[in-house]
Amino acid sequence: FIRQPERLADRQLTAKGLDVIAAIERYKFLPSSLLVRLVEGGQRNNYRHLQTLFHKSLVNRFALPTTYGTPGEFIYYLDSKQALQLLIDRGLMTETSEEERKRKEETIRLNREKGYSRLHVDPDMHGKLLYIQHELMVSRFHAMLELGCRKFAGKLELEQWRQGPELWQRVDVPGIKQDRQSGNWEELEETESLPHRPDAFFTLRFLGKPEGQQRSHFFYEADRGTENTTRFRMKLRAHYHFVVKQNRHRNAEGPYNVHAIRAVLTESTSANWAQNLREAAKHPIVSARPSPLFWFTT
Repeated sequence: FIRQPERLADRQLTAKGLDVIAAIERYKFLPSSLLVRLVEGGQRNNYRHLQTLFHKSLVNRFALPTTYGTPGEFIYYLDSKQALQLLIDRGLMTETSEEERKRKEETIRLNREKGYSRLHVDPDMHGKLLYIQHELMVSRFHAMLELGCRKFAGKLELEQWRQGPELWQRVDVPGIKQDRQSGNWEELEETESLPHRPDAFFTLRFLGKPEGQQRSHFFYEADRGTENTTRFRMKLRAHYHFVVKQNRHRNAEGPYNVHAIRAVLTESTSANWAQNLREAAKHPIVSARPSPLFWFTT
C-alpha cells in the first residue's frame, strides 16, 4: 500500500506502460487479473509494469477485503492528471474534445477526493464497497466483451463502449395509477420525469454482414439485487419510453444517434434474481404488453 519510488528509480515509462494506463482509464476500475489479460503481452511483464506505474504515482490501487478479512487482489484506477495528460500527448485517447477532457478530469478529481487507496482504513468502507462492486461488475462485463471480440477478430468487434455521466438524461412519461376496484393500471394525462441512466451503451459490429446490417446497439444494466423490483420497473419504464415510444436514441444531438437499440441487457448476480427481474419486466407499469426489448442474463 506504500509507494517506494526510490527503489524503482532506474525504471523508465515505456509504450507498454502507457497501454496499461490507457486500459485503466478506459475501464475506470480494473482488477489486476483482468488488466494483465486486456493488455497484450506476457502477464508477468504486465504485472511488472503495474508495479512501476504505481510506485511512480501514475496509477493508484486498493485491495478489496476478502471474507476472511485479508486483502484481496489489487483494483487499479486513475487519480493523477499527469497520467491523463500523458495519454492525450501520446495520442492514446480517441476522444479529446474539451467536453470529454473535462469529464475525464472530473472523474480523476472525484477518485482523488474519495481516497480509495485508503479503503482498508476508511470508516465509510461499506458504502464505498457497494459502489465499487457495482463498477467492477460493469468492468467485468466490458472485459468479457472485449476479450470475446478479440477471439473472433475479423468477424466481430466491439466498436464502441460508453459509460458514466455522458449517458445521463431524463425522459418524460405519462403518470400512472392503479384502479382500486379492478386493480388495472392506467396512464394519466399529466407526465412525470424519470431518470434515464443506463450503466453502459455499446455497439457490436458483425463484419460478415452487409454494410447496413453490421451494427447492433445495446444498453447495459448491472443489477446486484440491491434495489427493490418496484424501482427496477421504473428503470425499465424509462428505457421503454426512451427507445420504443419516443425514439430518443435517434437524436443527432444526443449521445447515441443510432437507428435502433437491439436490446436493454440486464446482468444479475444469480439465476433466482434474474427470474425476479424477468417477472418485473412483464409488469404493466413497464409497458402495456411484455416487450422483447428486455434481455436478462447472469
